[in-house]
Amino acid sequence: MIDIAEDNNPSTHAAWTKARSAAASLGIAKSELYPTVLASAAGRTFLNPPLLYQSFYLQDIGAFETALNLDYTLVDFGARRDEINAAKARLLAANLSFNNEHLVLIQQVSAAYYQLLNAIGLRKAAEVNLRDAQAVEDAVRERKANGLATLPDLLEARAATAKADYELQSTFGDEKSAFGNLATVLTASPTKTFKVQELDNLAIPETMDQTVEDAIEGAYQTRPDLLANIEQVKAADAEIKLARSAYFPKLTFDGSKGWLRAWGQQEKYEGTYGKTYTYDAKLSLTWTVFDGFKRENRLAKAKAERETAVQEVREKEDKVADHVWSDYADAQTALNQRKAAISLLAASDESYSAAVESYKDGVRNILDVLSAERDLAHARAVDVTARTQVLQSFMNLAFRTGSLLTQHPKGNQP
Repeated sequence: MIDIAEDNNPSTHAAWTKARSAAASLGIAKSELYPTVLASAAGRTFLNPPLLYQSFYLQDIGAFETALNLDYTLVDFGARRDEINAAKARLLAANLSFNNEHLVLIQQVSAAYYQLLNAIGLRKAAEVNLRDAQAVEDAVRERKANGLATLPDLLEARAATAKADYELQSTFGDEKSAFGNLATVLTASPTKTFKVQELDNLAIPETMDQTVEDAIEGAYQTRPDLLANIEQVKAADAEIKLARSAYFPKLTFDGSKGWLRAWGQQEKYEGTYGKTYTYDAKLSLTWTVFDGFKRENRLAKAKAERETAVQEVREKEDKVADHVWSDYADAQTALNQRKAAISLLAASDESYSAAVESYKDGVRNILDVLSAERDLAHARAVDVTARTQVLQSFMNLAFRTGSLLTQHPKGNQP
């Protein structure tokens, strides 16, 4: 299901497009390391009357020239290198943001999946509760037929059966709603049915496999959104170096080599034709002396953006630690509740069986049986909820630490 959601979710596609854009930006930055070569061809013709010896003489000239032009930056004191480093950091940040989209999607699919399992489990428990209520009602009816039960006893049993049926119908609605939520996350139509794995077939964790300190430290190492913020700090560092490089001179080379063909005719003379090779080469050292404080403001902007990125990392680290701590406590609580739910279900089942047998023997009354029946119905619901709560809480903890993504590696390789 996670693979289906990843293939169809628009958020992951948008994040992947951003990562591709960042990769293209890195390619643009690297292109500055290479020279620029241009091929040119130009033709022109003109009629010019120069002044010679106090007279004008018409000259008709035509020329055609082809050339290759080369421009190359030889020295820029690290400007290109810093621009590339900034682009690399932004690319890695974009890839990590892409992974984070997958992590969020996995969490959404898992949460909707466990919600559906819980709804199915509660519906099955309600079906069992209804059968128990009908069995008790049949037993009361039989005892009444034998003169061992009263009409109020039968009415109490009927009311219990009707209540169990009402609660069952409510679980049907909850199951449909949970199914629709899962289908929405999968970007599938809720009108098309599909099967999910039974809750009874899932392995329920019984212990915590790491300490909360290890969980927090692991989150610092694997959370893609936190790592993306750290890469933004690295990109800001490179931008500061790039801004400082503008204070240094730049050495560039440009030159060309070509072939010139020309035809010309001067008044009173015959026309002539000639051809020759042409070339030129130039080294330029440029140094910006004053630019209206553009460099100073660009450097100040880069420093401010770095400080913003650093504070975002600190804020994210605090939130990560808080969320991991909270979800770790929730997982421990869910494990303890699961153990209590097992004992509650076993005790309630024994109590209900004993109450029914005692009622058949005439030792207990119908109210005792119905009370035990309600307690057993509640214990069944608690058992289902406790199991799904363990799965949900462990999934939430894996989401907060980022390990949920490593369990589904497709998100790591866009």
